[in-house]
Amino acid sequence: MKTKSLLYNAVIYTQSDSLVVNSMAISKNKIVAVGNNLEHDDDFKSYHKIDIKGKTITPGLTDAHTHFFFFAISLGRVKLHGLESIEACLQTIKAHAQKLKRNEWVVGEGYSPDQFKKFVQPDRYMLDDVTGGRPAFIYSKDQHSAWVNSKALKLAGITSKSKNPDGGEIVKFENDEPTGILREMSSYIDLYKQIPLPSESKTDKLYQQALEFAYENGVTAVHSFDRKDGFAYFSKKAEQGKLGLRINYYFPDTTLDELLEAKILFGTGDDYLRLSGIKIYSDGALGSQTALCFHKYIGSKDNFGIEVESSKSMLKKMKKATKLGFPCATHAIGDKAVSNVLDAIEQLPKMHFGARHRIEHLQLVRRKDLKRIKELDVIASMQPSHCPSDIKMIHKYWGKQGANAFLFNTFQKKNIDIAFGSDAPIEPLKPLEGITAAVMRAKPKSREQFYTEEKITASDALYHYTVGPAKAVGQEHCRGMLLPDYPSDFVILSDDITKIAPTKLYDMKVLATVFDGKIKYDPSNLLK
Repeated sequence: MKTKSLLYNAVIYTQSDSLVVNSMAISKNKIVAVGNNLEHDDDFKSYHKIDIKGKTITPGLTDAHTHFFFFAISLGRVKLHGLESIEACLQTIKAHAQKLKRNEWVVGEGYSPDQFKKFVQPDRYMLDDVTGGRPAFIYSKDQHSAWVNSKALKLAGITSKSKNPDGGEIVKFENDEPTGILREMSSYIDLYKQIPLPSESKTDKLYQQALEFAYENGVTAVHSFDRKDGFAYFSKKAEQGKLGLRINYYFPDTTLDELLEAKILFGTGDDYLRLSGIKIYSDGALGSQTALCFHKYIGSKDNFGIEVESSKSMLKKMKKATKLGFPCATHAIGDKAVSNVLDAIEQLPKMHFGARHRIEHLQLVRRKDLKRIKELDVIASMQPSHCPSDIKMIHKYWGKQGANAFLFNTFQKKNIDIAFGSDAPIEPLKPLEGITAAVMRAKPKSREQFYTEEKITASDALYHYTVGPAKAVGQEHCRGMLLPDYPSDFVILSDDITKIAPTKLYDMKVLATVFDGKIKYDPSNLLK
């Protein structure tokens, strides 16, 4: 695509109110004009004209909840997603381990006992048998549990005498020996920190793979929740002009004291890397049965989940964050956790400069807390792809409470601002799949739809992947829409997303992705 280009004969959803046009002019990395039949306008006589042949154009898609650096690194690790038995997991791990050096860590993710055809809880000895004496650390699909082997437990100093840390659990056999399952971050973070990152050259290759995957799926921006090493890597890439996406970064709450000392403020950054908030955890996850709920988990004696942070503890951290103007993005999956977060936010001073607190995931919520979410102007940061993935577990562990899960339509009716994401790498970085999940609320080819009254339209879901994320970071004035002076970040789709039959959404494809005025994905040369 040339420096000055004009795209015409298109269906362009600007996402600004209901404005739909058929042409758009671009100069370098900015949109100059949008309108109808601009190809005939003398002002654009010198522009290179590109016939889009009736295809649909939308703003570049933004994934409002990723761990993008971790996602990149994970591309070099063993993947267990979708495997339906413990045997299949072990075979996959063994094949991966055999390719590693003698003392190299076996690291992976994606196992889910609830997705096995026969429920089996993994243990350390199973891993010992397939890892060849190497230390092993395997995240569960929801990444709120870790499956580790005996060598890893030894490195962590975890024994039969080890006690559960605050907000975590060391699962044990009846003889008090650790099983190798560690629930929640506080139980495994010290061990995880011992795992070395890939070499710089390997990391760069993995990061490039992650960028290419993003472009193939129409993603031009992400909100990323990563550890400090992730931010350091993003900063280096930004300095080199090779970041490749617009990234709104959220620091982990463990960095608050450092940020206060350095007086780093909300909004620091540029058009590509911007500091946008602080990430806090209030509870666990459904898959690990650690999401904090008002009702106990079905089949348990007294399990209500894990309170990773109390309201009092969260409030203390949130007050520190607000001193720097940072809003907080707080992980809360269970309804009790959501309520606890709201209790803390209610006691905070008013935010400024577009900063808004968010609740991440918000999978289960009491109906009476909806009013508080709206009154406190909290962003509902949700991942629609989790809905079809979790249907089976919701029925199994939450039962009738599932009627209060993934309330997409209810939030819209209450005029609660929503930002959609994937939680990559937990779910694929594929917004079109997220849109389909929000519309269908079912797994592909499944007739079981989950509380159909909470379905939303594809138009609404698209809004939550474009304007919604921009609102979440106070940037709707310059992101998420196709308007003059906005970045030339856009996607060309195979079908009109607002008119295609819902069942056809599964087949819709990204034809081209443009980021910062540059073609990043265009296998059919549509933009030549």
